[in-house]
Amino acid sequence: MTRRILNVTKFNLTCSLILLSLLVTGQNLTITGTVLSGEDQQPLIGVNVVVVGTQDGTITDFNGVYTVSAPADAVLQFSYTGFVTQDVNVGGRTTISLTLEPDNQLLEDVVVVGYKKEIKSNISSAISTVKAENINHLPLSGLDQALQGQAAGVQVTQTTGAPGDDIAVRIRGAGTLGNNNPLYIIDGVPTTGNINMFSISDIESIEILKDAASASIYGSRSANGVIVITTKKGKKGTPVFNFDSYYGIQEANRLPDLLNTEEYLLIRNEAINNANSLRDPIRQLDTYDVAILDTLGEVNWLDEVFNSAPTQRYSLSASGGGDNGSFYLLGEYSSQEGVFKRQRYDKYLLRFNGDIGTKKFRVGNNISFSYTDRDVINSSGDGGGPGNELSGIRYALIAAPVFPIYDQNGNYNNTSSTLGDPTLYGDGNANPLAFIDATNWTVQRYRFFGNVFAEYKFLPNLTFRTNLGADILFQDENIFKERLSAAIYDPTSLSRGNVTDRTMIWNNTLDYSTSIGASKSHNVSLLIGMEAIENRTDYLGASARNYFLSDPNFQFIDNSVTQELGDIDASGIATEWGLMSYFAQAGYNYKSRYILSGSVRRDGSSRFGKANRYAVFPAISAAWNVSGESFFDNIDVISHLKLRASWGQQGNQEIGIYPYSSLVETGIIEYPFGGQISTGTEIVETGNENIKWETTTQTDFGMDMSLWDDRLSIIADYYIKRTDDILVRVPLPQSAGAFTPPYVNAGTVENKGLEFALSYRNSFSELHYNIGANIATIDNKVISIAGTEPLLGGFGLSDGPITRTEPGYPLGSFYLYEMQGIFQNQEEVDSSAFQFNDTRPGDVRFVDIDGNDTINDKDRAHLGNPFPDFTLGFTLGFQYKNFDFSVLVQGVFGNDVYFLYGNFAYETQLRGFNSYAKILDRWTPTNTDTDIPKVSVDDRNNNRRISTRFLEDGSYVRVRNVTLGYTFNNLLKTDKIKELRLYVSAQNLFTFTKYSGLDPEIQANTNDTAGYNVSSDLAVGIDWGTVPAPRTILVGMNIKF
Repeated sequence: MTRRILNVTKFNLTCSLILLSLLVTGQNLTITGTVLSGEDQQPLIGVNVVVVGTQDGTITDFNGVYTVSAPADAVLQFSYTGFVTQDVNVGGRTTISLTLEPDNQLLEDVVVVGYKKEIKSNISSAISTVKAENINHLPLSGLDQALQGQAAGVQVTQTTGAPGDDIAVRIRGAGTLGNNNPLYIIDGVPTTGNINMFSISDIESIEILKDAASASIYGSRSANGVIVITTKKGKKGTPVFNFDSYYGIQEANRLPDLLNTEEYLLIRNEAINNANSLRDPIRQLDTYDVAILDTLGEVNWLDEVFNSAPTQRYSLSASGGGDNGSFYLLGEYSSQEGVFKRQRYDKYLLRFNGDIGTKKFRVGNNISFSYTDRDVINSSGDGGGPGNELSGIRYALIAAPVFPIYDQNGNYNNTSSTLGDPTLYGDGNANPLAFIDATNWTVQRYRFFGNVFAEYKFLPNLTFRTNLGADILFQDENIFKERLSAAIYDPTSLSRGNVTDRTMIWNNTLDYSTSIGASKSHNVSLLIGMEAIENRTDYLGASARNYFLSDPNFQFIDNSVTQELGDIDASGIATEWGLMSYFAQAGYNYKSRYILSGSVRRDGSSRFGKANRYAVFPAISAAWNVSGESFFDNIDVISHLKLRASWGQQGNQEIGIYPYSSLVETGIIEYPFGGQISTGTEIVETGNENIKWETTTQTDFGMDMSLWDDRLSIIADYYIKRTDDILVRVPLPQSAGAFTPPYVNAGTVENKGLEFALSYRNSFSELHYNIGANIATIDNKVISIAGTEPLLGGFGLSDGPITRTEPGYPLGSFYLYEMQGIFQNQEEVDSSAFQFNDTRPGDVRFVDIDGNDTINDKDRAHLGNPFPDFTLGFTLGFQYKNFDFSVLVQGVFGNDVYFLYGNFAYETQLRGFNSYAKILDRWTPTNTDTDIPKVSVDDRNNNRRISTRFLEDGSYVRVRNVTLGYTFNNLLKTDKIKELRLYVSAQNLFTFTKYSGLDPEIQANTNDTAGYNVSSDLAVGIDWGTVPAPRTILVGMNIKF
């Protein structure tokens, strides 16, 4: 009986289990879980979770959480670009959490954009990413240099090769007549200031927002593009320490060959003979007896002022974290001596990032402090214009080889005028070494930059974040100039300026995201926020003249000897501006297949009058992930294909502080009144309360594609970028009495171009390699500057400005006479357009553009473009076992450079200046196959006038960096050192160019930017002679412990 009951029970239990199994198998379970990164145990956003064999699936949210419906016996596939795909059996479970391990062959798929993170596959705008792995190994002194050659459509150009000098960054060309610098967002804090306070080894990623759809969320500051920089954070685990260092030697390369003493005397005598042939006998000059060569010196001035110089950097960081917080601490010291004497740049940096909290509430900070100390010798221009200093490099280039450094007593010959005979020794130019020693120019900067933030999650998918940031700069600049002659540094003087610039930023955002629908296929996100920015800048300046003692201990304002009114001067100014903004951003995608995104921002700026203070900047974008369609399943070659389009408007508020208001200045005019000296006021700038925002409208069409399991990726974009209502000054009649005319919204500039970026990654056994290339074209054109005269730039010569900006041509187009060749005989002179009465064979023949048979100012035309037709970047990397090797190449093609120094290099025989050795190929009756005219101390034909004679192809290809490293890990017999890497690196190893100047990489010179207050983009590529970028060979090491 018992056995029968037991058998019945077994039968019933078996039937029940079979029935239950059938019921469970036929019914879907709701499965949830969290997906973490195996690299740092942080949630992964946007992981694809698919039920294998079906079209059902979802993606993880911003907390790494997913929810999916699947049968109990199903298999879930978890895939994420940059990580190894995993298949997991459900096995009846309703909670499945896992960790995905990174796949080093693939790229990460999350980028920082706007005020939030986005999944790259769900982005419908044009964004270029520069990853830490691509720049951390570059031993650069400036972070902005790390962008060179890394992204299509981004051009980075040095001002000079001097340490600490500025770098110009242009995203999709120059779009305005004023400030074209991009906006930087560093850990959520916006700035338009210098970013070189940050360390290369401190960067996690850089996102470059190029089109309006990605950048317009920043509204009135985004017209020139936005660069979002994310610094490294601490990661969960035991503390990790990293020590990075390098030491290297810099050498000036591409220095020109100048005439030696014998050649100099030869050219001098020939120049005198050619001039004497047209002079009256009483005005003829005597030539020099070659016998004096034995009495003349031989000085190679470039060897005297250029020297090998060290560069070094030492960086120590510590990072770590636990379940509730993390930290990252970095300290760095770097020093770069200049290859040109008395140039130096030292930087000290301390940075701390930290956060603490729970999954619901978290607070943190990103704090940086830097101190920089710089010694300056001006490296461009010739000192033209108020506020511009004389150039040390120019004095070195023009000094005659017969100009002795010291006098008989061992003291400097301060200037060539002390030697007599200006035709031989020079007409008063400074001894370059004496000039350098007489200049004590220092710039010290203290900068605090950072933010504190708090995040609170009201719901798992609803997050509020508040962020308070600050960017505070203290600058102290001193220029002490010791008298060299009545024309140079007379009298001995000191100028001192102190700047305090404080910007406070407060922004708040509310970010919501959710997935709806039965299969969670509809993904929606919404972000709203506000931002308030306040800036105050205080400047205090003082100057004094007449110092009896020049010792550094006496270089202070109160040590001068006042002899007359004006020997001591003081000035001060304070400016303030504010910006109040409200913004919103919304996104939608269906299974990451159809993507739509839009944003709008309303900005109110104190820089405009009440009637035009506010403006709205909208943007919209859409994308189609074609590879997500079912008809694409059988196409194995193409892994991913996305088509996208965007449109939007951006603003530019970098137009000055008070352009809407007329400004007056006191203390300028002095006059007697009532028996006393009184001061008055005058209008220095006329305002225009009707000015409004400069607005950039940009349309972009793009494609993202990857092939062969994402090994090859291709990104292509075509854009049209048009800036309207550009501020232009309109001249006033003299009766108006204003010193500076008002601004009006009158200009329009258009940029359009193509961008391509390719990258390929693969591996064979233990060999891993990657190849990257990017190329971009750009067409820049001024459409309108209605009602105004053409804008001029390139000042400093008696011939007038070199560039002319007007409709139909690029910004800063070269406006020149056209050289047709060299007159070979008198018949050619007589049959050509009239130039001068004394034009002779051997002189330059200019084109008669207007056809009136006379060469005059009407024969100048737009004959050169300072902007390249296209830019190029190329990267190559190998890793074999413990060896790593990388190459970075960058180039520009199709731009012109005006070799302004050529005016002195070939045409200053009367002034006793040295020349390029190429002048030995000048025209003579027996050497006619040349483009260098005859030499003469009298330039009666004005051969040195502004013309295409000095316009050269500025194209170049530069090998920016070559690095070879070896990593010791298993070879080390200690657990304390986790990794040791040694490397050797070369910067600016080779430059391939036809340009004859010192360096083809030129932005603008100080004559325009510092002397005549001309925007650098209205005078690009004018070379007065500049310190070239040095070639650097260095060794370094990275230690992780």
